[in-house]
Amino acid sequence: MAQNDAMEERPKYERVADELARQASQLQPHDTLPSERDLMQQLGVSRITVRRAIELLGRRGLVYQVHGSGTFVADPDVVTKTLRLTSFTEDMEQRGLTPSTRVLSTQVAPADAEVARSLRIDPGVEVLVLERLRLADGQPMALESVHLPPLGIDWKVVDPAGSLYAQMESIGISVERASQTIEAVNLHPEQAHALDQPVGAAALRATRVSYTQSGLPVELAQTIYRGDRYDYDVVISRDAR
Repeated sequence: MAQNDAMEERPKYERVADELARQASQLQPHDTLPSERDLMQQLGVSRITVRRAIELLGRRGLVYQVHGSGTFVADPDVVTKTLRLTSFTEDMEQRGLTPSTRVLSTQVAPADAEVARSLRIDPGVEVLVLERLRLADGQPMALESVHLPPLGIDWKVVDPAGSLYAQMESIGISVERASQTIEAVNLHPEQAHALDQPVGAAALRATRVSYTQSGLPVELAQTIYRGDRYDYDVVISRDAR
């Protein structure tokens, strides 16, 4: 099959995304892309095609959107994380980066009162505790502390370096939603050393409890993200009066 024929078989929004990626590559980080209306006229496509193309580029980390302001070229050195529930592995792969994990410690320990409350278990119940350094293309990106409650999983076969969500999926546990708190923090010496940052450098701390569709908590994770490599994209709106 000729290459042009293969290109034509691709969905139109993917071909539009390729063209927008080409345009974005000629701009500087945080420059504005043309408006949806201008792109519709320029490329001869519908608004929904333009929106799907921009959404695809957003998932790849090439652009970001500011509600009411437009679409902007992303900084390639910064991972813009939306509030869509994704794993670290998914975030990095969508941006063309190779994720990896350095396991710092693995232990089974009794849940303290805070962990027990978050996971809706009794204090003292044994949980699996993983301390991990998450990397992208070999560069440290985040420090992660994860508590897993008893889920009928043989903890001895859990791969602490692998995607926990994927391992849960393999035994029929599907993570569907999460509650999350994001705070600005400064790195203490041990964290700074692990993340290759100066002591006291700015960072983001995200505390997340993940749930199944039925509302069963299956993970408590606290992640320290490098402030120079991560930001969060949050869309907010006013309530109707």
